[in-house]
Amino acid sequence: MFRRLFDSAAPLWRAASTLGDIIVVNILLILTVIPVVTAGAGLVATYDTARRVQADIDDGVARTFWRSFRSNFVQATVLWLVVGVIGAGIVASWVLLPVDEASIMKTLSTAVYLLIFPFVWALQARFANSVIHTLRNAVVVAVGRLPFAAGVLLIHIVVGAIVIASWLMIPQVVVLLLLLGYPFVVWASIPLIGRALEPLLPAVDEPTGA
Repeated sequence: MFRRLFDSAAPLWRAASTLGDIIVVNILLILTVIPVVTAGAGLVATYDTARRVQADIDDGVARTFWRSFRSNFVQATVLWLVVGVIGAGIVASWVLLPVDEASIMKTLSTAVYLLIFPFVWALQARFANSVIHTLRNAVVVAVGRLPFAAGVLLIHIVVGAIVIASWLMIPQVVVLLLLLGYPFVVWASIPLIGRALEPLLPAVDEPTGA
């Protein structure tokens, strides 16, 4: 019993290792988001690292993250300029246009944006395409594979609700959630994102972007 407990392959230690990986990636993501302009590359690296760790094709989380960050930097930065500006516009519409008649349009635009957002970075991490093609494919996948995209969005909403509930009822738990950060959501979303991207994948998926 004790031998199994201290076995590195035991579920407890695998879970601890996963949490450690997520925390490391969260620290790296924060470092790359602080300058703002590099946030896109940081997000791509986060999605890429999460997928590779779960597929057991990583070379250590920190090394995998920085390799992906560097290789995707230029295109991810352009994507971030587009996606970031659109996101800022949606936020501004909620703040500056508190009109009841516009609520439906603002809600729909926000929902569509949040559905597409994860797939922009997941696609950039996995496929070599132009910015226009990456954005178009993100829209096509989010709409064409809507049940999986909705599942990814639901994960974001549930984790956000847990953070808010913890903040109100169990503040001590918020510390752990902040340590895990957005990469925790990414880790939970990767299986659904993989299912959503299946039609775009070759019969034998070869690692790319490294």
